[in-house]
Amino acid sequence: MRIHRFINPWGSLKDKTVLLRVDFNEPVEKRKIADSFRIQSTLPVVRDLKKRGARVVIVSHLEHRDRPISFGPFVRQFERILGMKIIFVKEYSQSAIRRGAQRGIVFLENLRFHRGEETNNKVFARTLASFADLYINEAFSVSHRPHASIVGVPHYLPSYAGPLFQKEVGRLSEVFTPRHPFLLIVGGAKFATKFELLKRFLRKADAIFVGGVLANTFLCAHDIPIGISLYEPDAVDDIRKHFSKSQKILLPFDVVLAKNAKAKNAFEVRGSERIRDIGPKTVLLITALARLSKHVVWNGPLGFTENGYETGTRMLLKNLARLKNTRVILGGGDTVEVLDHLHLRHRFYHVSTGGGAMLSFLGDGTLVGIEALIKSQKRLR
Repeated sequence: MRIHRFINPWGSLKDKTVLLRVDFNEPVEKRKIADSFRIQSTLPVVRDLKKRGARVVIVSHLEHRDRPISFGPFVRQFERILGMKIIFVKEYSQSAIRRGAQRGIVFLENLRFHRGEETNNKVFARTLASFADLYINEAFSVSHRPHASIVGVPHYLPSYAGPLFQKEVGRLSEVFTPRHPFLLIVGGAKFATKFELLKRFLRKADAIFVGGVLANTFLCAHDIPIGISLYEPDAVDDIRKHFSKSQKILLPFDVVLAKNAKAKNAFEVRGSERIRDIGPKTVLLITALARLSKHVVWNGPLGFTENGYETGTRMLLKNLARLKNTRVILGGGDTVEVLDHLHLRHRFYHVSTGGGAMLSFLGDGTLVGIEALIKSQKRLR
C-alpha cells in the first residue's frame, strides 16, 4: 500500500538536528502525569536518534480539562520516564534551542500556546522547521488533525515516520483485509466520528456490535424506546438510511439503568429510565462472537465510563484478554483508560495510541499527517 512509501531508515544523523513530533498529551492528576504509556512508547525512537548522534528537539501538546497547560511542572517526571536529561525551552528561538541541544534533549513548550499551531499557519510551520535538519512524526494519535506541526512542517523539511507511527499504520492496515470471521465493536457517543468507519466495514465485517450512546441512537432509529437516555436525534435519519436494513449490526440485548444499576431487557426501557451501560447477557453475547472471530477491532467504551459505568467495558476487556487465537485491536481514550486500570495491555495484539486518529485512518484509509509525509518523500526524489 502507498502508505508504506514514507518508511525510511534515516541514514547517518551525526550532528544533525531532528524535530521530533510526539504526543505527550497524557492525563494529568494532582499536577502529575497519571499515565505514561505514550511517553514510554517514544523511548525507542529517542534512544535510536541519540545513538545515531542526532540532536533531538521534541515538540508536543498537553491539555487539561480541554485547555493547554505548560509542560514545565512535568519535565522532571519526563526525565525519570525517559531516563535522559531534558532541557526545557519556553522560548521558540534558534539560540535557546542551539544552547539546549548541546546539553541534552530539547523539549519545547506546549505547541498549543501558539495560535499558529491549530490554524496551520505557514509562518509558524516555517519557524518550527527552521529549528532542525529533518522532521520525524511519532504522533500517530494526532495525525488526523491538520495542524502546523503535523502537516505544515513536512512542507519545509525532509520528513519521515517514526517506528511507533509505522507500527500503528502497519497493524491497523491489516484490518483492510481482515482475517475472517471479523468482529467490529464500536462504542462512544458521536455518530459523525463513526459514520465512515461503519460504512466502510459494513461490507467487510461479519458482525458489528454497537454500544455506548451510539447504541441509544441506533435503538431510536429502530423505534425502540430508550426512556430519557442520551442520544443524537440528528443522526437518526442517517442511521435509518444507511444501516437499518443490515442484519450484521447488533445492538445491546440487555442494558444497565441509572440509579439502581440493574440490568433490564433493552426492549423494556420506558418512561424516565436512563440507559448507562450494556448488561451482562450482552457481554456474554459479544464474548461468544469474539471467540469465533479471528480478528476483532474495538473503538470506544460501551457505557458511561466517565460517570463510573464501566462494568460492561471491564468485563468484555477481561474476556477478550483470555482469547488466544484472535487478533484483538483496541483504541479510544476511555476504553484504553479502563484497560490500563486492569493492567492487561500486554494481552492484546495491538493497543492504538489514537482514538480519533484510529477511527479516521480506518474510515478513510489515510490521515492528513500520512499524506504530508508522502508529499515530503515525493519532493525528496
